[in-house]
Amino acid sequence: MKNVLICASLLGSMLTFAQKDSTKSKDIEEVVVKGKYYQKYKLNEVSGSLRLQTPIMELPQNVQSISSQVLADQITLNMSEGIVRNVSGARKVEHWDNVYSNVFMRGASIATYMNGMNVSSTWGPINPDASIIDRIEFVKGPAGFMGSMGDPAGFYNVVTKKPTGKFQNSVRFTTGSYNLFRGEADLDGVIVKNGVLDYRLNLMGSTNGSWTENDKTKKIIVAPSLTFRPTKTTTLTAQYNYQFLNFSQPGAYLMSNDGYASLNVHTNFNDKNFKKTEVKDQSLFLTLDQKLFKDWTWSTQYAYMDMNYDGGSWWGSFDTNNSNIFNRTLSNWQAVGKNHIFQTYVRGSLKTGNIVHKVIAGFDYGDRKYNADFSGYAAGVYPINIQNPQYGVDPSTLPPDSFYTLSTAAPFYNDQGVKYTSYYAQDQIEMFNNKLRLTLAGRYTNGKTYAGYPFYSPNNIVPKDTAGEFTPRVGVSYSFNENFSAYGVFDKTFVPQSAIQYSDANPNGEPLTTPFKGQNLEVGIKKDWFGGKWNSTFAVYEITRQNIFTSDTAHPNLGFSLATGEQRARGFEADIKGEIVKGLNVVINYAYTDAKTVKDNDATRIGQQSPGNAKNVQNTWLSYRFENGMLSGFGLSAGYQYQGGRQSWFGTSAKQDQTLEDYFDTNFGISYAAKKFDVNLILNNVLNRKLYSGYRNDDGSYAWIYNAPRNWRLSIGYKF
Repeated sequence: MKNVLICASLLGSMLTFAQKDSTKSKDIEEVVVKGKYYQKYKLNEVSGSLRLQTPIMELPQNVQSISSQVLADQITLNMSEGIVRNVSGARKVEHWDNVYSNVFMRGASIATYMNGMNVSSTWGPINPDASIIDRIEFVKGPAGFMGSMGDPAGFYNVVTKKPTGKFQNSVRFTTGSYNLFRGEADLDGVIVKNGVLDYRLNLMGSTNGSWTENDKTKKIIVAPSLTFRPTKTTTLTAQYNYQFLNFSQPGAYLMSNDGYASLNVHTNFNDKNFKKTEVKDQSLFLTLDQKLFKDWTWSTQYAYMDMNYDGGSWWGSFDTNNSNIFNRTLSNWQAVGKNHIFQTYVRGSLKTGNIVHKVIAGFDYGDRKYNADFSGYAAGVYPINIQNPQYGVDPSTLPPDSFYTLSTAAPFYNDQGVKYTSYYAQDQIEMFNNKLRLTLAGRYTNGKTYAGYPFYSPNNIVPKDTAGEFTPRVGVSYSFNENFSAYGVFDKTFVPQSAIQYSDANPNGEPLTTPFKGQNLEVGIKKDWFGGKWNSTFAVYEITRQNIFTSDTAHPNLGFSLATGEQRARGFEADIKGEIVKGLNVVINYAYTDAKTVKDNDATRIGQQSPGNAKNVQNTWLSYRFENGMLSGFGLSAGYQYQGGRQSWFGTSAKQDQTLEDYFDTNFGISYAAKKFDVNLILNNVLNRKLYSGYRNDDGSYAWIYNAPRNWRLSIGYKF
């Protein structure tokens, strides 16, 4: 009851604040697109944060955009909750779900971008919350127009909400299983008319428990933004996001020697007296767009992110005398992450005869750091019987507050980071009245990555991971008509890396600094159907990852490496999205991904599936809204997620078989939408299956995280 009153009070305050400005908008006409109940599932353009000036249909790249409407229909609250079901082949791989999402696609973990800037970090960034998301763009394969230092699998770009220049406010309340209570407000309006100064404020507060014992999460978001246009040619947008997160544990891992999912779904190894974790995350995004002449624009972006973690975590191993006793140990988790990211570029078009050139050229800079202390508490072991858990560890035996500090001298002090400068130019050449488009581009990046875990002393011979590479990009797209196109693309990436290789002259070895290299070769077709109401994309690709460090088997057990490993991912992807018939919107996708090791010094690893891969992934989501008759406004929705041939994320060096059983999740919903009011009820995991992901430890034990059993969510929204 207390939680209900808190959320009701929060929503009431939001409503009162918004109503002060809503009276100003009473003369503004409401614009309804494609009918009263139209749902925007299909997006035709990429966001401006991807720099491109080309519609998705004409891009020589597979880009899949997910609108906020889709997230609302599925009552998806953050990146860990099934957003990936809307994109072929993308899947979330477990680990510390309360904090961040590890998304795999095309055989590898993909990077996280926000508003067009790479914000990936160790254990971060914090899960993007649906309350601040305008859309999410999945860019498949390398994308040299955004960056070339990273894995060739691709990235996802979270585009946050910004002022629209209209008075359109909304509030939403969501409740559901496990004491979920969540209130949101989206306040969008005008301070100075005629587009001079607009504002938007997004607020969110939530609290929820879990299907397991001793697990509770609280979250607060405050996200104001302003758009200022001092002249008709100058636009400045400033966005600030503050997130506060308090949770009992980062991930509800279970362990057993008896196989995956062998324990009750409600079991938890966490204790109510273990230290909770608090995360404070702040980010600032500044964007300046200056129109130069005709359609030429100069854009500059800067992002600053500051993440602070104050908490702890537990781990452990089984008792050698009793396989039912798991001996937990506690670790510190004090961490600070800071990002400085800067971009500046020009884009526009020019003509040479009958040929149009769409040009992008610019400079990128990034400095992303993460420092943490993961020291273990040596003074205590906390056993738990996995078959009969008893909670309530004696607080006097737990680490003192002084243990939870960030010490640069700690044996497990973690110092990681990425720093780079990059120059890029692209020319998209449009010929034969834009029937044929040829993209020629190149990027030079000088980058440095570094990691110290455990602490690397100043005299450590492992060098900084520095490399400079030129990466070309070639793409072609041909339009058979305005609704049908085919494309092909070749693009490359790299990542600095370092290790120690054997040397006859030096018994300690010599630096090995060969950079990791990746490339993608891809072809596909895109088709809009029935006047662009829905579209389909089909693609085949081959990705290679070269210079993967492998153990030097000629000099075993000495820690020496060679740059001889190679992985290859081949696959087929299909995406269908939009309004198939009037009132029926669908998201249907399928991906076949064969990602495996093709070269390694250890012959037993050749042919092994890449960590985190799933050979077959198929998702379907159907949403139907009645538009006429007695049922006008009512809607039905249903969907499922299937993953087959799953592989854990544990790594190619794992000693145990890492295959996982197939995954099948089902959902059903009923809803009602009026002009200003909507209500949506969703039932998840309808079949109440034991859904999990996990891995096999080298000692033979099993570790896994359950998904929620059957559960429900109810969302109520009001626009004014």
